[in-house]
Amino acid sequence: MLRTLFSAMILAGALAGSAMAPDAGCVLPSEPKGIPAALDAAITGPADKDRACMKALLIPEARMMFVSLGADGEPTYTLQTLDDWIARVKARGHTRLEEKQLKFHIESYGNIAHMWSSYALSSDGKQVARGINSIQAIKEAGGWRVTSIMVQAESATAPLPKEYLP
Repeated sequence: MLRTLFSAMILAGALAGSAMAPDAGCVLPSEPKGIPAALDAAITGPADKDRACMKALLIPEARMMFVSLGADGEPTYTLQTLDDWIARVKARGHTRLEEKQLKFHIESYGNIAHMWSSYALSSDGKQVARGINSIQAIKEAGGWRVTSIMVQAESATAPLPKEYLP
């Protein structure tokens, strides 16, 4: 009996650590169509806010890739872990960020989903970027979680196509 209880405690601790179950304020989306609102809520707020909801929404191994054009016009990218992104954003202090998915399309099959969305990012009420997010997600027991996000901001040479605007 003691051995069974001890094994159950170890298993529960391991599952809790790997799943990072969200607290009451960080409910995972039950359907893929809830991913955009959950992502916007996890990003929006003071840059130095607690990122528990963002950590709950993304799997621990998630990667974020930021694609841009180099000075020579060639595509380049920066790959970050969620902790890298949190540290970079937190350095902005109390600046208020707001991200909004403008228009999105979700494809899903079984326990996987892909979302293609245009977004707008504001800092202290002023729009600072628009672009495209390519987001992949997986369904787990607690809801849908993001496995990767690839982002390319709009630029003079790569404006958002009209079909991606609201």
